Amino acid sequence: MSNFQMPVDLYMSAPAQTVGEDADLREAQRRMTELSISSLAVVNGDQQPVGVISRTDLIRVGQRQAGGQGKAALLTLPDMPVTRRMSKELVTVTADTPVAEAARQMVEGRFHRVFVSDAGKLVGVLSTREVMLAIRDKRVRTPISSAMSSPVFTIRHDEPISLATERLGKARVSGLVVLEDEWPVGLFTQREALEARDEPRETPVEAVMSAAMLALDMGTPIFRAAEQASAVRVRRVIAVKGRRMEGILTGLDFARFAM
Repeated sequence: MSNFQMPVDLYMSAPAQTVGEDADLREAQRRMTELSISSLAVVNGDQQPVGVISRTDLIRVGQRQAGGQGKAALLTLPDMPVTRRMSKELVTVTADTPVAEAARQMVEGRFHRVFVSDAGKLVGVLSTREVMLAIRDKRVRTPISSAMSSPVFTIRHDEPISLATERLGKARVSGLVVLEDEWPVGLFTQREALEARDEPRETPVEAVMSAAMLALDMGTPIFRAAEQASAVRVRRVIAVKGRRMEGILTGLDFARFAM
């Protein structure tokens, strides 16, 4: 049995972040950027959830629109309500759902948060970031080598952002590790892709990548990795051995560990 049987309300964030069903795609992107989150629940006028809009949805429509119009910019977000591109399958749990069950749903659905509902209203959210806090508090000493994913999806620092964005979609991942001389120097995630949507497609990755990253020895206890990642507000930990990158712990890898 999982050690993570505590209820989600011990760790959930409140309130749940939402966007109205009449909002357009650009408003959704702006809110995600401001809040540093990857998806928003879509609610109607009665604040009832009707779906969820994610960065993955925005990038998919942005690529299609830019390609169809022959634009030089990386992504083009059309003037379109979020209801046209949202998923209607918003996954919810209740406040007393065990963290382990919420983590299982994240892993199986390949999304980074579940919404917490009460009587049909959203009252909070449990994301992979909160799952990290639960792992931190359990002080589990399992080394990160036992939970990491390998191989790591990467992009060279001098390659174009168009290639990086295309690779995100093909690999079905939300982030790439940026390499210079085979050593990690940053991250290119869905957030960077959307923030760079008006940049020329040939722009090198290093011009827009995030330098916020955490690299730890692969023998580091997982609770230490979760503790440090939470402190510096990153969702990925790169596992290294000497000067060699061996794997990565993403938010979903932390969630898988808590199942």
